[in-house]
Amino acid sequence: MRELESQIRVANIIEDGRLAGPQNRMMMVASALSKNIYTKIIFPKKNSKEFQQRCDKLDIKYLALSLTTMSANWISIIKYIFLFPYEILTLFFFFKKNHFDLVHVSGGCWQFKGVIAAKLAKVKVIWHLNDTYAPFLIKKIFSFVSPLANTFIFASERTKKYYENFVPPATKNFLIQSPVNVNFFDPNAEYNLDEFQKEIHEKKKIIIGTIGNINPNKGHLTFLRTAKILSSYSNNLTFLIAGPIYNSQKKYFKFLKDIIYKENITNVHFIENKKDVRPLLKLIDIYVCSSDYEASPLSVWEAMAMEKAIVSTDVGDVKKFIKDGVNGFIVKKEDSDGIAKCIIKLIEKPQLKNDFGKSARLVAKNKLDLYICANLHSKVYEKTFFKENYKTKPKS
Repeated sequence: MRELESQIRVANIIEDGRLAGPQNRMMMVASALSKNIYTKIIFPKKNSKEFQQRCDKLDIKYLALSLTTMSANWISIIKYIFLFPYEILTLFFFFKKNHFDLVHVSGGCWQFKGVIAAKLAKVKVIWHLNDTYAPFLIKKIFSFVSPLANTFIFASERTKKYYENFVPPATKNFLIQSPVNVNFFDPNAEYNLDEFQKEIHEKKKIIIGTIGNINPNKGHLTFLRTAKILSSYSNNLTFLIAGPIYNSQKKYFKFLKDIIYKENITNVHFIENKKDVRPLLKLIDIYVCSSDYEASPLSVWEAMAMEKAIVSTDVGDVKKFIKDGVNGFIVKKEDSDGIAKCIIKLIEKPQLKNDFGKSARLVAKNKLDLYICANLHSKVYEKTFFKENYKTKPKS
């Protein structure tokens, strides 16, 4: 028997249990819509301990299944292919048994299992695309599977443009940016610092920081080159790179550490994953996004909400919200010289830095806040579900 008959029932599935931007978005939206939309989040058990803990804290319903995650090594690929039919059947029976109205497939164009299982269960599919790069083979497979979706959500205009030739033109689609809770990310609140953060704070140096998973797409090499350039400008700078280091990226992390050693870059510190990044963001004077690929970068929106001056590469939809020279700086990808020049401008003009930060928070509040995003998700759910179930649109 169905629970909560008055609510639309949504299964929000992602095939990666590691906590990152898409996972945070799933939890925030589910929590914000809990009174009107029944949501259950489904993800793999592997590497999902932090994800589960965060769901428990937010009182979000979830199910951790034995789902394999696609990764760039042959053993994982063979395992993924071998278990593919069984895992689709597992999801199929779960969707049928729990009488979901919609399956919201999060995490990008390679999330095929939820789409196929939902269609077998005759449940409508919303496919959420949140990247601007995919390997050629994955895109080709996606082009064959994409007609199964009833609705697409694009995380950015660049994402939409990137996939426009792979998505059926007649399929309804919506643009929804990643959300930031501007009340939670309060620049005026007091936050408890850990011992390392206190030590950094007491040195009274200018802190340049970036936050994100340690992987090549985040452009950490560009960030390190920027730190090297600025070392000759001032010895009063500290560079922080914060984010989890997963097993799949340990080789890349070692590569970055080797660069630091070989180039004798002494003012860079790595900080492993923090459950609450607000104290760190409050410490940071200038926030840098040096990524090569992004769609709707949550870490940038969080820095904006914390009134940080932003220097970002031209990725995703950052340029839509950060106007170069107005409330931040935008540079080309891999342009460490350009990033360094922008940082120097902000250091030499502290009032400009403060003005950029205040303006950035205002943009985050007016255009990127969680409840704006949650409201858009609610409309997508209603339009997708009620499109065929009722002749007229339900009253809101």
